[in-house]
Amino acid sequence: MVVDFVYRPIITPAKDLFVFRPGYVSHDSARLHIRYPDGGNLELRYKELVPKASLLYQNTGSDDTSIDFANNSPWESAGEFGPPTEDTDYTSTTALLNLQPATRYLVELHSRESTLHTQTVLLGSVEFKTSPLPHQPARLRFGTGSCIKPNFPYRPSWTHDIYGFASMLDHSDSLDLIMFMGDFIYADVPLYFGPETEDYRRLYRQVYAAQSSRRLLRKVPMLHVYDDHEIKNNWHDQDQPPMGSAMTAYNEYNGLPNPPPAVSGASYYNFTYGNIAFYAWDTRRYRTRWETPNTDSGEATTSDDEHTMLGQEQKQHFIQWLHDVNHTAAVKFVISSVPVTAGWSNFDSSQDTWRGYPTERAEILNLTQHIPNLFYLSGDRHEMAAVELPSGNIEFSTSPVSQFTFPFVGKFKKDIGGEHTIHYRRPGHVKYGILDVDTESDPDTPRITYSLYTTDIHHGKRPAWVYEAKGAHWR
Repeated sequence: MVVDFVYRPIITPAKDLFVFRPGYVSHDSARLHIRYPDGGNLELRYKELVPKASLLYQNTGSDDTSIDFANNSPWESAGEFGPPTEDTDYTSTTALLNLQPATRYLVELHSRESTLHTQTVLLGSVEFKTSPLPHQPARLRFGTGSCIKPNFPYRPSWTHDIYGFASMLDHSDSLDLIMFMGDFIYADVPLYFGPETEDYRRLYRQVYAAQSSRRLLRKVPMLHVYDDHEIKNNWHDQDQPPMGSAMTAYNEYNGLPNPPPAVSGASYYNFTYGNIAFYAWDTRRYRTRWETPNTDSGEATTSDDEHTMLGQEQKQHFIQWLHDVNHTAAVKFVISSVPVTAGWSNFDSSQDTWRGYPTERAEILNLTQHIPNLFYLSGDRHEMAAVELPSGNIEFSTSPVSQFTFPFVGKFKKDIGGEHTIHYRRPGHVKYGILDVDTESDPDTPRITYSLYTTDIHHGKRPAWVYEAKGAHWR
């Protein structure tokens, strides 16, 4: 059992892995992530999926309103392109352009052995729906969570699975996207195999090879931020090795399919879904060492402006984003791989989360307290907490999607430093959130509902806890 769990990435490195999934989908484009090691030119074909009810039929007595996948619209070709190469571990990210907003598409990936062959081979297909036009009222349902390890808890099986993704599949038909907030791989748990790019690539292949990964990610676009275990535990050494190798593998598998970065070469980004705005931080690359917080309050013992988690360039870009979306987006989400709350207070979290950077944390909360309907989403701690922060903003921190918990380690301090704990849950090897955002029903006062799912309660079929936030007038 131990040998299988620890050395599975070495025993079965998934060199022949095929991946075809949607990444970021905007109102007029879609990024598609491909891994194809078999050679031959590739071609993308796509079509709109129009509900039958919107078409004209001779048989007007039919009440069938399902989607006709085969015949309701013509196929279009996005053209052929060369296969991915070994330099990128046979991965590539391509884009479909000039799509229609709020429209569902079916996309097929075909291969052609050579230009002499007229026939192509269907490799796989994905579905997605483009987002509404920017600034348009919308309804959005998306999943959140972090931290996965294939086959945890361990089950003897030749094919390892990710049980949190298997649970998410029960809700996949209604999800518009999944926001994955880091620790997609564990490069150093239970054993660090090494600093080479292939050591990291092998772990990504293991995750994508899981059956539930393949099924879930062909149906639901997944966006990413990275955290420490994509590199090494509690990473704060900026661009020192093995950061370069780790980020090469991360970008090949998760980074490039994300929305375009805010700054060329960066990993932080922002995007919109109708009039719902997102900003995803990079909390690892630019951080310095932590401050020493006061154990009781979570505030810094001495203020030190040199300590930073975001770095000056990212922070200034974020501040400008706050200004831009303040009264142009009905709801705003800030994505952080580590919690903003100071409630997690053991030695590790006192350094690694925003609790370890109280000066910069206070600076940011002082800004976001003036932004209506702004929420923080985070993961990392293998526990769940919904917290009203001192700024009045609410944070939903949810993890692990599929990993171990810490039943006897550390303590979550409720109502610390001006915070108010709304809900806290430690048990559960599978925990994730689903958020429902409605800016259509009442365009002036949006509705935001968070639902916690865990396989410990209702087998993950129904929420274990639900919270409806009070939307504020935002214009």
